Amino acid sequence: MLVSLRWLRDYVDIGISLEELADRLTMAGLEVEEIKEIAPAFTNVVVAKILSVKTHPETDKYYFCDVAAGEGTYPVVCGARNIKPGDVVPLAKIGAALPGGYTIKSSKIKGSISEGMLCSEQELGIGDDASGIMILPDDLAIGLDLAEALNLKDMVLDIGVTPNRSDCLSIIGIAREVAAITGAVLKYPDTAVPESGQDIRNITSVDILDPDLCPRYSARIIKDVTIKASPLWMRQRLEAVGLRAINNIVDVTNYVMMELGQPLHAFDFRFLEEGRIVVRRSRGGETFTSLDGKENILEPDTLMICDGKKPVAIGGIMGGLNSEVKEDTKIILLESAYFTPSSIRKSAKALGISTDAAFRFGRGIDLEGVIRALHRAAQVIAEISGGRVCRGYIDQYPQK
Repeated sequence: MLVSLRWLRDYVDIGISLEELADRLTMAGLEVEEIKEIAPAFTNVVVAKILSVKTHPETDKYYFCDVAAGEGTYPVVCGARNIKPGDVVPLAKIGAALPGGYTIKSSKIKGSISEGMLCSEQELGIGDDASGIMILPDDLAIGLDLAEALNLKDMVLDIGVTPNRSDCLSIIGIAREVAAITGAVLKYPDTAVPESGQDIRNITSVDILDPDLCPRYSARIIKDVTIKASPLWMRQRLEAVGLRAINNIVDVTNYVMMELGQPLHAFDFRFLEEGRIVVRRSRGGETFTSLDGKENILEPDTLMICDGKKPVAIGGIMGGLNSEVKEDTKIILLESAYFTPSSIRKSAKALGISTDAAFRFGRGIDLEGVIRALHRAAQVIAEISGGRVCRGYIDQYPQK
């Protein structure tokens, strides 16, 4: 279990040194196997402000910019088309090292001296966006080291969590342990959800046909989402704990899983036939194509999440290609559920599928934390996708 110290501090005040924290966690049964520092793969990059942008006198392929970076002003030649006077941007100064072994030098481009380089996310190694210069928040201090300004440095604890401590497979779980051994106060994230529009009960329904395998299943509907890259802060946190950013919707499900320990899944609602969810056992010989593109032949008693006509996910293990979130997805059905651990362990082993969700469900999650995670994920999805959370939520809980 990788634990970001910066993330952990959101939920508990750590009044002791990192070394003492590692020792006390280890003595409490959570062995800290390694402490490592995360730092960006660049040096000598600062926050700068563009003062002027002029078309290069020799070619219209480049701009000639005057850039302020605290103690001075720098002439920079730039080919990106997304910049304008007043933009706050990253400036790699002379001598800066960038990912890939590049060192910035003073250069002459089409007859004009360039004393630095304005950078994209991709050039800095902090994102995939190479479409233009990275535009920074305009409240950052000009001249400040970019790694410091964007909080790109972190310490990560690699903690060995034994099978009986599934309560510690989350940042909150570790924060709760830190609070217990230090006497600090544990702070939970806000889960208030702004709601509007239709009531979810007028849109969809959930039927649990086999509650022995799924004692609880809850859902929310979020409309008018925009699929895009997640904000930098979320990508940073996911990468710190070993997860790859995909898109803002999928990233939220992974973010809340790591935050609260509750795996979630997001379905593209338009692909759910009859607009509803049915939770049932698989039928003998049934096949299902999972998100990894593999066609799985299902063992009897594999728990399946279905719509009105077909399976759309292997419960607690992996979603399906036939309902995944796509670039043009607009309506999300968000799932938060509890699945019987022995069932998940058996099915994951039979299918040969290992996922972070199956790892947690197979060891047992907090049955009473299902709704908290549902609300938290809906709240963050609305915040970073521009979506609207429909009124109410479904909570099928036949075996309390």
